[in-house]
Amino acid sequence: MAEMPQLLHGYHDNHHRCQLFLNPYHENPPQTFRLRTVKTPWSIHNRFLEHLEAYGLLHFANLTARPGSFTVDPSLLTSLIDRWRPETNTFRFRCGELAPTLKDVSMITALPIRGVPVVHPRVSPTWPADVSGRLRLEMPTSDRSGLPRGVPLSWLRTNFEILSTYADLETTKRHLFAYLLWLFGVMFPNSLGEVVLPGLIYFSTKIVDEPLPQNPPYSFGSAMLSHTYRGLCDASQKTSFTSKGPLLCVSYEFLQLWSWEYLPVGRPEIVELATPYDYGAGVVSMSSQWMLGRKKWSTKIPKNCYPIYHDQFELLNDPVITWNPWTKAHIDMVFGSQRIPVECVRDSAFWMTRCNLLYLWFVEPYNPDRVMRQFGLHQDIPPPVPRCIDEETHK
Repeated sequence: MAEMPQLLHGYHDNHHRCQLFLNPYHENPPQTFRLRTVKTPWSIHNRFLEHLEAYGLLHFANLTARPGSFTVDPSLLTSLIDRWRPETNTFRFRCGELAPTLKDVSMITALPIRGVPVVHPRVSPTWPADVSGRLRLEMPTSDRSGLPRGVPLSWLRTNFEILSTYADLETTKRHLFAYLLWLFGVMFPNSLGEVVLPGLIYFSTKIVDEPLPQNPPYSFGSAMLSHTYRGLCDASQKTSFTSKGPLLCVSYEFLQLWSWEYLPVGRPEIVELATPYDYGAGVVSMSSQWMLGRKKWSTKIPKNCYPIYHDQFELLNDPVITWNPWTKAHIDMVFGSQRIPVECVRDSAFWMTRCNLLYLWFVEPYNPDRVMRQFGLHQDIPPPVPRCIDEETHK
């Protein structure tokens, strides 16, 4: 009989933050993660809509632009991290594995998956001067020696949020460039501060300067999933204690909406479902029910629920998990007689790819065959051996 594959990597297991719960004699309890959330949204100017839609960014931009419709729950996201396993890039529960997939990215965010990976060329050492020259405004000086870590998000919003209806083309391009940098900073938060990484300047420049494409050219959807996997892998190893708490760097909107679709823990109750006619213009997705429907906890998330959520995740059993939320009945409930937007399903041929996921310098293995129930398919038990990559490539 063949030897069973080792499912737990020793280093990851020994350094996993779940050890803080498993060791009752640990002197410090596990901390709730802190998040780099957007405190003040940036309203989308009508002149930006054409570019955002052409590049498949419009719905995610709408997610960040609706004040009061969505509140991030740090306790819920922290409890999820306790279940994350870097060896498989899946959440482990007593009754099986779950993971955010490319299908979830499409259905929740409508971001494109087909296209060129979001991997930039070599960053120019003159990028601060290039950004200042394009925006015609000097970037704030950095307290640290050497190049700044990125373009400050608050500086972008403060100086470029307001665009006159009568602005000329060049002014509009400057404001669009600033908005795209801000949006990428929200989509891909990082541990270096409330900044957008220099590598994403390249894509903002391309979107502003090039003619509008017929189809979205960049795979922002796979980039978001790669970034989410890396953020969860890094967070699962954070056991040190700081005065502010450990930092989680993922797309909070996407991960929390994913959890609400699949898991009952921390899920608000929708007390008044918005109809498709209330969604308004622009691209919508399956997340519109959560963003626009009236729900309990819609403006106030319960505080200090981390230990309670953790215990609830421990007790989850098979019947209470929504293994495949994207059924026809669920889609009909959200969109009624209207058809599901094409942006949510146009890249369905890529949902079960076996390719690694790329974002800037991140390389993350993708294992949909371990979560086949999420696609409405049969799941082999035990699941197939996960595809892995060597540690140096992963770093």
